[in-house]
Amino acid sequence: MKHSVLLISNHASESCNPGQIDALRLMRQRGEIDGLDVIHAGVAKGESDSQRSARVARHIASSGADVIIVLSMKDLVRDMDAVGRALQRRPVLYWEGDPWGRGKRVSEQMAAWLEMSSEVFSVGGHPQAGLLMRHGARKVHHTIHTYDHVLFGSAEQGICPDPTVDVAFLGTNASRMPVLSGLPGSFQRWLLVSGLLRTYGKRCKIAGRGWPAVISHGEVPFDRQHEFIQSARVLSNWDHYPKTASYVSDRLAVAMISGRVQVTTRHPDMHFLPGRDRGLFLEPTVSDVLRRTRALTARPDQELLELGMRAHRWAKQRISHRQAMRHMLSVAIPGIERPPGDPWDLLPGPWRT
Repeated sequence: MKHSVLLISNHASESCNPGQIDALRLMRQRGEIDGLDVIHAGVAKGESDSQRSARVARHIASSGADVIIVLSMKDLVRDMDAVGRALQRRPVLYWEGDPWGRGKRVSEQMAAWLEMSSEVFSVGGHPQAGLLMRHGARKVHHTIHTYDHVLFGSAEQGICPDPTVDVAFLGTNASRMPVLSGLPGSFQRWLLVSGLLRTYGKRCKIAGRGWPAVISHGEVPFDRQHEFIQSARVLSNWDHYPKTASYVSDRLAVAMISGRVQVTTRHPDMHFLPGRDRGLFLEPTVSDVLRRTRALTARPDQELLELGMRAHRWAKQRISHRQAMRHMLSVAIPGIERPPGDPWDLLPGPWRT
């Protein structure tokens, strides 16, 4: 029996997440699914919360799809009673792409999505998996952040300009004060950026929301992150929620497909990721990240570029949105070809209530 899929996107248009939609279209073209319907539930210009909720509920109710994928909706739709009636007990696969815990509260609407979902996919293991189950999820699968193969198509093709600086950092500054952290890990992130600037000065580029203008290139549009990362020989990073097991930010996949070596946080239980031979260096502390970054930037350009290309080749066949959609749908639909066992069969979980 063939199944049709309804994708409920948390964006206002396809231009923001074209790779997830393209992945499903490819599966339809291959005959693995019978049909595809898409709802863009993001904030549209001039649309109120109640209008958006009514529009999404009507679309769900009228859709003939028998499997529903929901992308990290949080509280975009407020009238969850109407959504529940519209779902008509069809299986719901809910993807949660953010880390959660101290400093971020699960809303009532998000909890309702979790409770109505037959399968939840989380980019973080414990304690996040436990948090999601306490808020209604019955079964939580681990997933990893993947790169959008449409938005980052030039990087996927191997188009990689020469770097112009030694190190880049890309991420939000969530610290409210230098010693007062807004989110777990944000004080350490502030320490990392300070250390990079002391070491490299103008040979270091900082970007992201919340950094002082005097040191930052400002926010980088998501679909141009690869260009910023490729401007440096090495990407240096520290994640929020560093104690969340098996968590990686979306920058990891983007940096790998961009062909750059990266140094980032060693979370607990990261056995499913490749190692240093593919340009990925996981370190337990900010001091270790700084030390590793200094050691890498002392290496010859050609050596770093070769490590970056090994990262690129590994990522290209494994961690695009094409594989993420397969990972989710293969849980619910018999006959969907599984993504490569490395890394998808190595992921922790699933966890059940």
